[in-house]
Amino acid sequence: MHRVQASIDLKALQHNFQIARSRAKGSKVAAIIKANAYGHGLVQAAKALTDADLFGVTDVHEAVTLEQAATGKPILVLQGMMHPDDLQLVAEHNFQLVIHSAEQLAQIDETFSRLTLKQPLTLWLKMDSGMGRLGLSPHGFATTYKALLGRPYTDKVVMMTHLANSSQTDSPLNLIQLNAFRETETELAGDIHATSIASSSGILSDLPVDSDWARPGIMLYGSSPFDYSQEALRREAFDLKAVMTLQARIIAVKDMHKGDNIGYSSQYICEQDMRVGIVSIGYADGYPSNAPNDTPVMVQGKKTATLGRVSMDMLAVNLSDIPDANVGDLATLWGQELSLDEVAAKTGILSYNLTCSVAQRVNFEYR
Repeated sequence: MHRVQASIDLKALQHNFQIARSRAKGSKVAAIIKANAYGHGLVQAAKALTDADLFGVTDVHEAVTLEQAATGKPILVLQGMMHPDDLQLVAEHNFQLVIHSAEQLAQIDETFSRLTLKQPLTLWLKMDSGMGRLGLSPHGFATTYKALLGRPYTDKVVMMTHLANSSQTDSPLNLIQLNAFRETETELAGDIHATSIASSSGILSDLPVDSDWARPGIMLYGSSPFDYSQEALRREAFDLKAVMTLQARIIAVKDMHKGDNIGYSSQYICEQDMRVGIVSIGYADGYPSNAPNDTPVMVQGKKTATLGRVSMDMLAVNLSDIPDANVGDLATLWGQELSLDEVAAKTGILSYNLTCSVAQRVNFEYR
């Protein structure tokens, strides 16, 4: 490696998928690889996840990129259509599509009335059962579902929802959302083709989220969806393995004295004489600029911490208890030996956000 490297362990990705499969209780599993597989590499992740039943991506552009990689898996466009022209690509490639509004339904009707489809489509109709984001209201959902099922361009319709607080298993909203979903499911009875509720937190919790499709996301990449303060729900409890290891070189070692300033704005002033390493990674590489003093870092297999403000290309770490550390050694910012979730908890930035933010200038190595 040169300055900074993100090593992607594809075997760990496959391992985590099998954990999701085993906990999905017989459901089919849609591997969510949107947002460039949460920053890990869209095509590389897809080619590793050969056991997935379906891939979930954000939009048609990600879907086309994935289709060109010839993974041979069905592709679901999770955010639905952005523009009427998207529907041409949906029809051409037989993508599956989430529908989450009456306006989308009207546009789909109008566009598909002018197109000759190679085959009818599988569509996912989303219910806003309490997330307050995308989806149709539970009121009248069954009527819309049946109407969509009767369209000439429709083959199957999957009824789906997304739980807002499934990472907080004792939240009353979970049962409110599930009850709304189950009531409509009962109303549809024999008309319903398939259902989908659980994302990572639902899969890993004891919530009653049984459905035909599970949609694991963050757990595939080795992070727990639950708050790091809950020790019993950390990644180790589920045997999840880190997929990304982010490392950078130590490029200088300095002997600092009590009262010395480290970095911009004097965020850290040495309380005693200490040995400090300067590491070649900063916010331009995607490391969080708001990381406080004492954000954990590993050097030579020992845990240490950052000192001072993160710069564009550099940060400082405490080497006082690692006397053999020197220029050229590697600092691990997160990975198997240092949980991404611990770094996320310290910085106040979601683990999802951290991996998605790793910059293009960082070298990615896949193994």
